[in-house]
Order: sequence, then structure tokens, then C-alpha cells
Amino acid sequence: MKKLLWCFAFLSLLGFAFTALAQVQNGVFTGTITDPSGAAVPNVKVTITNVGTNATVTATTNNTGLYSARELPPGTYKMSAEAPGFKTFTNNNVALNAGTIQRVDFKMSLGQAREVVEVSGEAAAVNTEDSRLATTVTATQIANLPLNGRNVYDLMQLAPGAINVTGTDFENGHNTVVNGLRENFNGFLINGVSNKGLSGGADLVPIADTVQEFQQLQLNMSAQYGNSAGSINNLVTKSGTNAFHGSAWEYFRNDKLDANQFFLNQQPDPFKDPTGTACASGDTSKCFKPALRFNQFGATFGGPILKDKLFFFASFQGDRFKTVGPPSTIKIESPEFRAAVGQAFPNSVANLLYSNFKPLLPGTNPVSLNQYTGGDYTFYLCPQGFTNPADAPAVAALAAKFQHFLGVTPTDVTNASGTCGLSPQAGIVDRNAPFQLDSVAIFGSQTGSLGNGNLFNGNEGSFRLDYTPGGKDRFFAQYNYYRQTDSNGPCNSACARGFTNPQVILFPGGQASWVHTFSPTVLNEARIGYQQNRNLIGTAIPGVPQIGVAGILDDGTAGFGSYAGYPQTFKEHVYTYSDMVSIAHGNHSFKIGADFRRNIENSLFSVARPSYEAFDPLFFAADAMAEEDAGVDPGICAPPCSSPNLSPTPQLAENVRHWRNFEVGLYFQDDWKYRSGSL
Repeated sequence: MKKLLWCFAFLSLLGFAFTALAQVQNGVFTGTITDPSGAAVPNVKVTITNVGTNATVTATTNNTGLYSARELPPGTYKMSAEAPGFKTFTNNNVALNAGTIQRVDFKMSLGQAREVVEVSGEAAAVNTEDSRLATTVTATQIANLPLNGRNVYDLMQLAPGAINVTGTDFENGHNTVVNGLRENFNGFLINGVSNKGLSGGADLVPIADTVQEFQQLQLNMSAQYGNSAGSINNLVTKSGTNAFHGSAWEYFRNDKLDANQFFLNQQPDPFKDPTGTACASGDTSKCFKPALRFNQFGATFGGPILKDKLFFFASFQGDRFKTVGPPSTIKIESPEFRAAVGQAFPNSVANLLYSNFKPLLPGTNPVSLNQYTGGDYTFYLCPQGFTNPADAPAVAALAAKFQHFLGVTPTDVTNASGTCGLSPQAGIVDRNAPFQLDSVAIFGSQTGSLGNGNLFNGNEGSFRLDYTPGGKDRFFAQYNYYRQTDSNGPCNSACARGFTNPQVILFPGGQASWVHTFSPTVLNEARIGYQQNRNLIGTAIPGVPQIGVAGILDDGTAGFGSYAGYPQTFKEHVYTYSDMVSIAHGNHSFKIGADFRRNIENSLFSVARPSYEAFDPLFFAADAMAEEDAGVDPGICAPPCSSPNLSPTPQLAENVRHWRNFEVGLYFQDDWKYRSGSL
């Protein structure tokens, strides 16, 4: 009966393995120890010492000469093997990478223990311990490889099968498709704790100088890796050592030092050359060259607090970035038309907006009212045929506004009545004066896109503590801070009138773990983590609603106000708890683990601020909007209601989301060496 229960438990745990999160920030030393004849040597004491911190663990070979030391932080180690009747064998400067199983074998020589055989850096060059396809990038490579914006996740694209899909795929996954899987299938970890947002992609991007290793797992991951069908991208951060060490840097880019693009050298700068004649004549100083000012500076510092026991590592990085958004062609009102609106309708909303939010750039290629309408003003002066007769009073009032503004002549209308019963009168606006102009919407930005997508404006930092009180326990904790700001935020043509949507993005988070050795064959690691994703978009001038001046015709005329969905807030919290037990028994290496993840989203996405659409600039000048859109709560109550035919009362309401869910994963894995030196 007990055997049946154990079998059932094994199958149940194995069935949950696909949901488990990874435990990949540590490494394993393993190998066999033999005598000069090649026979296994049992009961050999293997001492493994971290060169940087002097932290020491021991392991003992079993009857087949196999030893294993698990859950060791990446770094450089000194290894020694001692047994009665044999010379002491030492192997110095052996590198251990994150998430790897490093095989180091010893061939003992007969002699006294006080005699020492010393080698340096000897380890298996080929991984024979597992079948995972993995790519590891070290801290030295990270420091020397060119990275635009020093974003370490660009290293994903060094691995075979990883493709850059910037501009063609817009899912969250750092613009990388791995082995043909969808972009948001990629997984992201920091020190073994999830760094993946609920909608995919990495949240925090650590400072490059704090990364000890970057590892990407692509195929044949073991049961302890899960929650992402694509690649697993794990970053392991640096820790302090017994020696004080640090770094400092300053990188900058400035458009003043760059050559312009060929095609941009054919485009006039609307600020310096509004007519376009200077640029066309070859004066490239008057051609459009987008501003790009980027400074990235920072420092790291780490060392001991208590020698051999307690260590720290701190970092800070500041990014200062200014550029312009992609320019777009727009249409704007002419100064003559703006003045006419103020004279005809001084108390109108249109005059208030035109007067206070003028286009930032001048326009070219003027079009008159007669050209715009084709000389036919029937739609404005005689609109009765386009409305319900019940609306006749409102229609007459609107027609009177247009008659006052445009004036009336016998050639204004083309219907059978000739003049629609209107009497000739003088108007305010000059129909042959400029009415509409071509212009360009250019506005500032502090967030990069496409080729400059890694550039941003903000500050980030981290602080890590490592504590090893004794040979059986090891603790670490790290806090990460990241704040990105953009004083302009997401923009459209209204930003060409000075409207902005300030944006703040925050990614605070942290990880902590406790590794405890119960015996030479039993080890436990407990880990907790937290990651926040907060995106706040505001409105600098919230009192002006979103207004499309030619929203129905959609001719590109610059409107007013911020998007009706702003202010908008998105707050995501991911809490991670996990535990893994490693057990060595003979030629078997067991891993039993559990992961618990609590996901919380609190967000506000609504259009409670209304938006308005005018048929064209003339209707906008007359304060006659064609359409209003707003978020509406119908007020429908949940049963039981007082009446089955309850009539809901429409009201503006915000769309607040409070989403909660749990993820639970269990796994069991047995790595069995059926003979010495092989899986």
C-alpha cells in the first residue's frame, strides 16, 4: 500500500511539472574521483571554496566515487580532494556559471595527504550532465559587447534561433522570437524569481554593470523550468566579495555629432525653413534633423561588511533622454480664419480654444474657403433638408450663425430655389483668404522607439546583501528600483498645439532566498520575490476634452485636448514564493519543488472624460459638434432587483479593474546516472 501511495504522489507531482517556475540562479559541481587504476574512491572529502567570499561547502563521494555540491552561487572556486593514503588534489580558479552543472573529476595519486597536487581551471569543456540547449554570457562579455542603451536583454538575440522582430511584431517579449515561438512566450527571471509581466515581456531591465551572468535556455529544460513555452532568460546579479570593488561610467549620444539620414536631408526643418526653399537649395543646416540627446551615467560599489560573512553590492544609473516623436503631416487653421472666428463668435468655445492653443509651427500651401467648399455653401446656409423637422428651431439657429459668419450671396447654393429664401448679407470671414494650411506635428518625447527603443529618461538602482553565517546557511536579498518619466507622454496631433500627457513608469521589486544544508545529501532552498509594474499617464490640461476638429471627415486637421482615456493607471503586482529540496541518493539526484504565485492588477481604463467630433472646422467654429462619446455605466443592478423591467439611469463612470488570480506549480525530478561519468 505504501508503494502505491508513493507511486501516486510521484505521478501527481510530475503532472504539475509544466507549471513550475525556474530555480536557475545557482550552479552545481559534480564529478567522480578515481585512483591511478581508474577505480572509484569512496569517502573522499571534497572542499569547495568561493574565491571571492571564502564561503566553503563540503561533499563526500559515495561508493561509486561520485560527489555533488548543489545550489552554489556563480563565481570562481577552489576545489580540493582529500582521502587517507592519497595526495591532496587541488584545482584552482574553476568557474561555475548560473544554472549549469559543472563536471570536475579528480584522479588521485598515492602518497601522503600533506603532499599536494595542484592544477588550475581544469573542468569538463563539454556539458555531459544534461541535454539542455543554453547560451551563457559572462560579466566580461556584457561589459565589452556593444549594447544600445546598455540593455542586457538584447543579448537574447545572440543565441541560435533568436530573431529580432522590431517593427514587425508588437507583442511583449523584447522584440525577439526564439525558435519560432510567439514573442510573449519568452520567460524572464532575475536571480531565479519571475520578472515577467502578466501580459508578457520583461518588467525590470537591470543595470548592465550589476549583471554577473545572462543565461538563455532554449530547449530541453528540466522539470524545474516552466511557466513560459519559449526561451527562459535568467539574469544573475553580482554580489559583494571580501575585496572592495566598483565601477563608474558615462555614455552619451548627441545629434550634433551625427550625420543626418539621406532622406531627412531632403526634408525642410519646419522651425528653420518653413517655406522649404533653403533646404531644397542645398542648405542642409535648414533640413530636418530629429533631436536626440542621451546621457547615461552611473556607478557600482561592493565589498564586505563583515569579512567572510556579510557583503553588499550597490548600484545607481541615471538616464537623460530627449528626442522628438515621429513627425506627421497635419492641417491647421490659418491666422486669418482664427481671427474671423474670434470676431464672429467671441464667446464661443472654438474661439477660446483657438486663442489659447495655437499651432506651434506655421503652415504652408494655403487653401481658401471657396477652394475648400468648391463654392457651394448649401450644406451650411440651408441645412433644413439634412435634419428632422422637429429640430427646426435648432437648425434655424445654426443656419443663422453660418449666415452671419459666411454672409449670403445668390451663388452660395445650388438647389432649385436658388437662394433657399435667403436675403443677401455681408459676412465676417473672407472666403478667398487662407482658410486651412499644411503643417507638421512635431512634439517632444523622452521614450525611444524602434532602433532607439532602449533609450529612456529616468533613474534606476539596486542594493544587494549576501550573508553566510555558517557552513549550513546562506542568505541573500536584493531590492531594485526603476523609475522612467516622459514629460510629453503618448502624443497625437493635439500635441502640436502644446497638449501633453505626462507619463511615469515604475518597476520596483526584489528577491530573497535562504539555502540550508541539512546534511551532505539533503539541501533546501526557499525563495520569495516581488515585482511591480506601474504605468501612470496623466493630462497636463485635463479641462480640455478630446476634440476632433474634422473628426467625421478625418482630413488630418489638428484637434485639441488629451485622449479621453487619460488619466490612465495600470498597477500590476506579482508575488512569488517557492521552495525546492535537493536530495542525493546513490546515483540518483532528486529535486522536489513547489511554486506559488499571486497576481494582482489594479487599473483604471475609462473614457469618462468625453470626446467630441466636429464635422469640419466650420461646424467647430459655430460650436456645433456632430458626435459625443463617453464611457457610460447603464446602472443595471444585479438580481434581485426591485422590478424585472427596471430602467437603468445612464451615468458617466470610471472603468476600474481589480483582477486577482493564483498560480500553483509542483514538480519532481530524478536525474539518474546509470553508470559513472554518464547520464
